[in-house]
Amino acid sequence: MENPDDLLFTRHVTAHIKGNVDKDKISVSSPEVMARIEPIFEGYSYSPSTSLGELRGKIESFLHSNDPLNIVEKSNPGQLDEYLPEADMIIWLHLNQKLDLNTFWAVWEYQFADLNPFSSPSDAKLNETLTKIQALLS
Repeated sequence: MENPDDLLFTRHVTAHIKGNVDKDKISVSSPEVMARIEPIFEGYSYSPSTSLGELRGKIESFLHSNDPLNIVEKSNPGQLDEYLPEADMIIWLHLNQKLDLNTFWAVWEYQFADLNPFSSPSDAKLNETLTKIQALLS
């Protein structure tokens, strides 16, 4: 990278940063993709200190062990909340009866943009992951 000031952050990372990150420093998908996925999360606000701690813990634990982005240092027990932002969004979608393959893919696209570990809503690994999460939610 030529200029460190050109560094963009994923939304996932901004949830782990204390303080605010300017919107122009956040990586986003193409305008066409953003136009499709932003309405899905209308009304959502990040709420990690929810009363649904046990449910969130199950989703976080599953994502931690599954580690779709291969970012978890398994030897670091303090990293159990790495997927907290995604778990929070998944639970919100579930409670609002919006959780399906398209919205589950949208979580990853919204949070990671071009680093999304799932190529599309029809990705087989995405389907497998969602099926396991839905079992935890039932």
